[in-house]
Amino acid sequence: MIVCAALAVMLAIIIGVIALIVRVVKSGNTAASAHPVPPGWYPDTADARLIRWQDGHHWTEHMQSR
Repeated sequence: MIVCAALAVMLAIIIGVIALIVRVVKSGNTAASAHPVPPGWYPDTADARLIRWQDGHHWTEHMQSR
């Protein structure tokens, strides 16, 4: 009987830890995507004379003069 109760407590702890990990991972993803950069032309950090295209997900190789 004591062994059964100990196993139930262990199982509850394991399930709780897994739920906590899932919650932390999901909250990290929403925070990263909460402020996406809108597509558009932005100043190039490597050369102030240029602007670079941001497609909304990552920087592209497309550049032009300001």
